[in-house]
Amino acid sequence: MLKQRWLAVAGVCIAAAAGACSDASTTPRTGRVVVKLTDAPFPLDSLESVDIFVVRVDARTADVPEAEAEAAETEESEAESKGWTTLATPEASIDLLTLQNGTTTTLGETSLTEGSYAGLRLVIDPSKSSITLKSGETLTGGTTPGVTFPSGSRTGIKIVLTKPLEVEGDETTTMLLDFDVANSFVMRGESLARNGLLFKPVVKGDWKAGTTTATP
Repeated sequence: MLKQRWLAVAGVCIAAAAGACSDASTTPRTGRVVVKLTDAPFPLDSLESVDIFVVRVDARTADVPEAEAEAAETEESEAESKGWTTLATPEASIDLLTLQNGTTTTLGETSLTEGSYAGLRLVIDPSKSSITLKSGETLTGGTTPGVTFPSGSRTGIKIVLTKPLEVEGDETTTMLLDFDVANSFVMRGESLARNGLLFKPVVKGDWKAGTTTATP
């Protein structure tokens, strides 16, 4: 009788241990992603600042057509329903001309389920973005001359990745976004002061794996 009872208790313990192992194996690990922003050298010397209001940076496992990236949902909850995960929410105006020659600024960081992410977008608020000329004149979406931004209160910009973002569990990955100002604004006529600019954003993304974040 004692032997049968011992066997029953042992069976329960083995089953519990197996269940614990099963739960552990099915729980996805997370890695940390740090998002930074920089700008390639800017050749036009007539601009004092290029201030872009960055709302957030989103990622998802599937790639995204440019038109879909532009249809940025206003709320994060709406973005999540479309498969997007928010990586950073700076909600800040950033002068891109201060981010040249290797200078970067950190937009934010978050924990992200490990895996491969092929779609990234930068969400901006055109109504809070502007360009200031050396003369002191500020161009916005509502001035003449001005900057023709995409329609919509908030616009998503597809980030062109050199390769899909790979997130490993317990590691920190750094994503560097290069907002190429030189190729993101096009003159609408022969004179910047008279005709203004057209906003055609070019943002590239590259990343590198970092150090292990988990403790032994």
